[in-house]
Amino acid sequence: MKRTVSQFDLSRDFKKRHLERIIFRHPNIGAAIKCAGRCGLSCLIWPRFIAPFRWRLRQLEVHLPHLPDAFNGFSILHLTDLHAGMTHTVYLQAALRRALAQKPDMVVITGDLIDYRPQALPALDVLLPMLNAPHGVWVVFGNHDYHEYSWRHVGERSSHRVIHRRLRKKLAAHGINLLCNASTTVRRNGTNLYLVGLDELWTGRSDPKRAFADIDSSSPVICLQHNPDAIVQLADYRWDWMLCGHTHGGQVDLPLLGPLFVPVVNRQYLRGIFEFPSPHGRDGGRRFALVSTGIGYSLPVRWFVQPESIMLTLRQGKAGYRWLGNSVSNGN
Repeated sequence: MKRTVSQFDLSRDFKKRHLERIIFRHPNIGAAIKCAGRCGLSCLIWPRFIAPFRWRLRQLEVHLPHLPDAFNGFSILHLTDLHAGMTHTVYLQAALRRALAQKPDMVVITGDLIDYRPQALPALDVLLPMLNAPHGVWVVFGNHDYHEYSWRHVGERSSHRVIHRRLRKKLAAHGINLLCNASTTVRRNGTNLYLVGLDELWTGRSDPKRAFADIDSSSPVICLQHNPDAIVQLADYRWDWMLCGHTHGGQVDLPLLGPLFVPVVNRQYLRGIFEFPSPHGRDGGRRFALVSTGIGYSLPVRWFVQPESIMLTLRQGKAGYRWLGNSVSNGN
C-alpha cells in the first residue's frame, strides 16, 4: 500500500530549501508569500496586456466668447499617437470605429500616425479608409512619422526617407489633408474657423511665421502641433486652443516615482489642459493647450495613464472649458 506523504514529511525533505520549508511549516507566512506572488504577477499582466487597451473617448466642452453662431455646437475629434505598426491594428480599428460613431464635424490627428517600421503602412491601409468627417480629416506629423529617433537620419534628411515619402502619398490617396506650416479656413454661413498646423518640432522644420501668415484677427484659431514644447515657441502667435500629443501622458506613471520617460523639455506639459495668458487680449486674456495621452503606444505598456481620444464641442460663452465625462470606453 502506497504511503501518503504528509506536510511534515515534505518539510523534513526541504531542509536545504528554505523557502519551501517556510511555506509548508508556517501556513500564514506561506499564504502571504503566495499572495505577494499573485500580486506581482498581476502587476506584470495589467500594464502589458490590459491597460494599453483600456481606451476611452472623453467629452470636452470648449467655450469661446468670439465664436460665430454657425459654429456653436461644432464638434472636433482629436486623435493622436496611433503608432500604427506597433499598436495592435484590431484595437485601433475598434477605438476609431467607436469614436467616429459619435459623428464629429471634423477630425484632427496631431502626429505619430506610424511607428516608422515597414508594417506601419499596411496597417494604415486598414485605418485610413475609416476616417471621414463633413469638414474633413486634418493631420500634422510627429517625430515617429519622420523617424526622429534614428541618429543617422535627423532633421531635413528624415523628410526624404522612403517610409515618410510613402506615408505622404498614402495620406493623399485616402483624402487626408496634411497641414505642414499651413492654415485652412473652415466656413459656415459666411463665418470662419481657422485651423493651423505646424510641422514636427524635432526636425527643425516647424515654421510658425509661415503657418500663421494668413490668419485674421476676428475668427477663432485652433492650432495643431505634435510636441507640447511648441507652446513656448508659439507664445507670441495668435491661437485660442492648441492641441498636442507626443508625451503619451508619460505612459508609465509610477506612484512616488512619477513618469519614467517624458521626451519633452517642459515636463510640466505631461497631459491635460494648461491655461496661458493671451498676448492679444482675446478671450479675456486666456487661452488653452490640450495635451492628450493618445491612443497607441511606442512600447506596449501603460500604467496609471489611460489611452484616450477627445471630442471637443465648441460653445459660445466666457472663455474656458468643461469636462463632460466619457461617452464610450473599453473599460474604466
